[in-house]
Amino acid sequence: MDSALSKSTQTITPFSSIRIDKDVSTPIYQQIAEAVGLLLVSGVLPPGYVLPPERVLCAQFRISRMTLRQAMSLLDREGLINSRRGVGTVVTYSRMRKQQQEALSFSEEIRARGGRPESRLISLEVVIPTPLVRDFFELHEQQKVYELQRVRLKDGEPLTWELARIPERLCPGLDRFDLARNSLYEILEQSYGLRLETCDEEISAEIPNSQQRKLLSLPARTAVLVINRKAYMEDGRPLELTRSVYRGDRYTFIAHSVRKSKSILAATGS
Repeated sequence: MDSALSKSTQTITPFSSIRIDKDVSTPIYQQIAEAVGLLLVSGVLPPGYVLPPERVLCAQFRISRMTLRQAMSLLDREGLINSRRGVGTVVTYSRMRKQQQEALSFSEEIRARGGRPESRLISLEVVIPTPLVRDFFELHEQQKVYELQRVRLKDGEPLTWELARIPERLCPGLDRFDLARNSLYEILEQSYGLRLETCDEEISAEIPNSQQRKLLSLPARTAVLVINRKAYMEDGRPLELTRSVYRGDRYTFIAHSVRKSKSILAATGS
């Protein structure tokens, strides 16, 4: 009995600093959500931490289960927690956030966010492209492309599977480089004078296949975020056609949009 009581006390300790003020206009559930959210984003409650049962938290905060569930719902919508059957409510891993307008390589993006990028080379082949790929690069029938498959990692954890295609005529001898240790874009710029200027990205959510689940160490019932990317050089020529499959539980894409002024909308007929 004493050991069970001690264990319960240790479990609730991180929440002991939370204070609720019933005299302010901010709803109690919102106060709890904000306070618990600070514990999550600050790392006091690390990814994978299982929150105490509802009855324990209700007793700690002296609130009803309905109020607690309102607070947990806010945290869930923010992507900070996740309820798992048979486990409980678990602190999720923080997701990588991709900001639209950033024409960065994977390695540049990870370093910009303080992470350590790594790559696992799966294959590098010179192949005859499909008609769709050939038309994009405006190739003749016998011209080939490099097909590069890699798993990209952040701090040792698989984040994305990537298939990149680049015309062989633009970078002959690409296979002599160590593409597991070096940035593809840096090689293209420094060794071939090919610089990416713009890109178009099409994003969709999909159910991963068995190979993707294995390569990305995906938990059950986890969707993936698929980004099909068309990259162009400064002179407008196509440089790269890439399909990237990101872990949906580790990655978020953010789009920044600007509405045109009324005068511009009228001029364009939009």
